[in-house]
Amino acid sequence: MAYVPIEFVRAYGKIEEDPDELVQALTDAAENYLAGAGITPELASLSLYQLAVAGVAMHFHENRVAVDQTSPKDFEPGVRWVINQLKQDCGVLSILDNGC
Repeated sequence: MAYVPIEFVRAYGKIEEDPDELVQALTDAAENYLAGAGITPELASLSLYQLAVAGVAMHFHENRVAVDQTSPKDFEPGVRWVINQLKQDCGVLSILDNGC
């Protein structure tokens, strides 16, 4: 995919030490996650799409521990709001999404 450059994700997350391969994998995973939610860069606002990809990639980066009761269950509110806006823009937001 690679619609969002890893340099954007690095700057957003203030990532300096991790190898390019890890940041690229996180970025690709974030883009795939959004595509699975019906959000594609062709249908979305580029700036909001970049924020969503970076936010989801950072969520994946910061939550690399085993999932347990102390692990966050959802994205940060700002990231969730951007995802919900993109879903609405792409026509995939339903009343069942409780989002933010």
